[in-house]
Amino acid sequence: MAQQVSLGRYFSYLVALVVSLVLFSIALLALGYDPIASLVGLVSGSFGTVFRTTQTLFLVGPLLLAALAFLVPFRARFYNIGVEGQLYIGALFGYIVAAQMGGVPGIVAIPLVLIAAMVGGTVWIALPLFMRIKLQVNEIFPTLVMNFIAVDIVNWVTAGPLKDPLTGNLQTAPLPQSTWLPSIINNTELNLGFVIALAAAFVVFFVLFRTVLGFEIRASGASPRAAKNGGVDVTRSILAVGLMSGALAGLAGMIVVTGLNHVLAQNFSPGYGYQGIAVAALGTFNPLGSVVASTLYAALSVGGDSLQRSAAAVPIQLTYALQALIVLSVLIVQKWLKDREERRR
Repeated sequence: MAQQVSLGRYFSYLVALVVSLVLFSIALLALGYDPIASLVGLVSGSFGTVFRTTQTLFLVGPLLLAALAFLVPFRARFYNIGVEGQLYIGALFGYIVAAQMGGVPGIVAIPLVLIAAMVGGTVWIALPLFMRIKLQVNEIFPTLVMNFIAVDIVNWVTAGPLKDPLTGNLQTAPLPQSTWLPSIINNTELNLGFVIALAAAFVVFFVLFRTVLGFEIRASGASPRAAKNGGVDVTRSILAVGLMSGALAGLAGMIVVTGLNHVLAQNFSPGYGYQGIAVAALGTFNPLGSVVASTLYAALSVGGDSLQRSAAAVPIQLTYALQALIVLSVLIVQKWLKDREERRR
């Protein structure tokens, strides 16, 4: 049975990808673009050179961490729509600590900065967690609203208290170089953040599927009442996934700031927190599946941007539509396979 489920999952990806590419090609033809050249351009734009490959792999980092930040609580039926806000506050906490690290060796400074970012993310999810656990308030609305508050806070500090007086841009002063994430390949965007994200995915997988806590989390999500009757502390599970989620989200924000921008700027995230939800869904809410999904999502983003600037000049909005088509197709095909299996039983 496990093998059938596994094969069904791979089949759903294959069917969804084929269906999405066919629909995408039809749309390109209807709009006057060459679908073959456009698809080749997408691939070469994301993996055609070392530089583009490193751009793609860098983007995997924040997308994967954001996906993990959503799927971990999702496993316990805690719907954290506030990953974007936790990402922003994590970056803010991390920046404040990093700004004090001038002269501190990187081997000491970088871990302290990343820990501060994780603390920031957990601080920002604390209120929705309290409301869910103590007041029985659904977390969707509080986590969503707190996204906008977090962005406004960062916009305020980067335009006021923390603004770099030496530039007209709405950003902070550059971070000390000792706090920058070291590059994996010199003179490229690929840095330690990619390794951190991959490590986080494997740690989350281990926790969810190889520990007692992970079993309790999954049991709480599958059937809270049955889990409670079986002796599982559902409240503890929700608290655990909430704290892990906030920490992962804060980490996602900081690897962008310390790994790429080296400043905290307004709107430094193009919506990684929201995109992470789509990546988690595409990865079937599995940490290892999200590694593949985030790579595909990053490739489409980088390849689509390159394709827009190429001679073909295909609008980036069409690539965004392809991302959405792939996610929706995977979900629809998996639902169809699940219903078919249930009818067969």
